[in-house]
Amino acid sequence: MQPPSPPGKIRYGYLRKTNFNPAGFRPALFSTPRPWCVLLLLLLTTMIGGCGTSGRPQLQPLAPLPPHEICRVAVLPFINESNYAQADLIVYKILMSELVNGTTFRVTLEGDVRKAFRQMRIAPQQKPTFEQLRMLADRLGVQLLIAGTINEASEVSGGRAPNSQLVMTLQLIDAPSGRILWNTYHKKSGQQYQKVMHFGLVSSISGLARRMSQEILELWLQEGLKPCAD
Repeated sequence: MQPPSPPGKIRYGYLRKTNFNPAGFRPALFSTPRPWCVLLLLLLTTMIGGCGTSGRPQLQPLAPLPPHEICRVAVLPFINESNYAQADLIVYKILMSELVNGTTFRVTLEGDVRKAFRQMRIAPQQKPTFEQLRMLADRLGVQLLIAGTINEASEVSGGRAPNSQLVMTLQLIDAPSGRILWNTYHKKSGQQYQKVMHFGLVSSISGLARRMSQEILELWLQEGLKPCAD
């Protein structure tokens, strides 16, 4: 037993000698992760990455839909307000494809629609007037018109962060009256479909337009738009 230290002096203790190897020391923070930790990290990454996919198209009803089934539909040439050249043509053709392949609507051919525009002297980037809409519907023999505007469009395909962005507005127009029934706004980024790392990332305008068109058509059918029976 050591004698007590004299007043005014500090007694220092002694470290017991151990076989300490600095090279083999590794803090717990950098220790090898357990398998369940890796699984939990991947799960959290998936949840965080997929949070953006919940963005849905916004539908604004302006007038009631016809109570009967709608068979004949025509898609009018889209208006391009973005800086992306031919964004209107890309989205137009993809929406036409989704209507033909994913629904039972009888869609008027694009060539017939553009021929009617030329005959009525309506420029492709010109919005038809109220009377012109009624005349178009009568000439094409359709029950419903779909008009669209590409508000924004951009595509970054190279680099470490490829991405695309698209903003569109679609209108459902009652053919006999020319009234707008529904206005649908949809805005999406390709990164909102990303799951883990780059899986699910949509980096092209065409890929983004296809996903967004599917979501819009799904919403229309859910909200009561009735296509004719197959």
